[in-house]
Amino acid sequence: TGLPNRRALDEHLDEEINRSKRSGIPFSVVMMDLDGFKIINDMLGHEGGDEVLRTISRSFQKALRATDFLARYGGDEMTIILPETNWPQVLKVTDKIQQELHQLFFEMPNGEKFSLSVTGGVAVYPQHARESAGLLRTADEALYSAKRHRRGEFIQGRLGTGALPSTD
Repeated sequence: TGLPNRRALDEHLDEEINRSKRSGIPFSVVMMDLDGFKIINDMLGHEGGDEVLRTISRSFQKALRATDFLARYGGDEMTIILPETNWPQVLKVTDKIQQELHQLFFEMPNGEKFSLSVTGGVAVYPQHARESAGLLRTADEALYSAKRHRRGEFIQGRLGTGALPSTD
């Protein structure tokens, strides 16, 4: 995809936590999973699936600010760090992501066209957690809750799932 990997995400997340501690301004972590992507790999093969992922990642980047950080988390999961962003602001970004994705159509070998949707989970620093593992865990749990109950939407993580006592 050309996107930064998990290690780069972890480094950037630690930097953002330190920046937010200094400024006192929250930021958000969004974990996303493409709905039904397994079918793409099955029908187009992994090379075709990789091309779909590259197209989608370019589309997502159009919806983001220059300061936002998009990384591939694994498989068809991507994570975004949104500096200086709270829950209402996250919704504006995720709406843009959904709009970009809805404009994309892909073609199967039989000529049939299809589009994909994305489901996501969100954690806000320091509301949900004060360390990177807790933020990722909260966003991931919210993502899987959305996959079970509200596919195609972004939901905020529950308080207390990734939170650890503050050490500041």
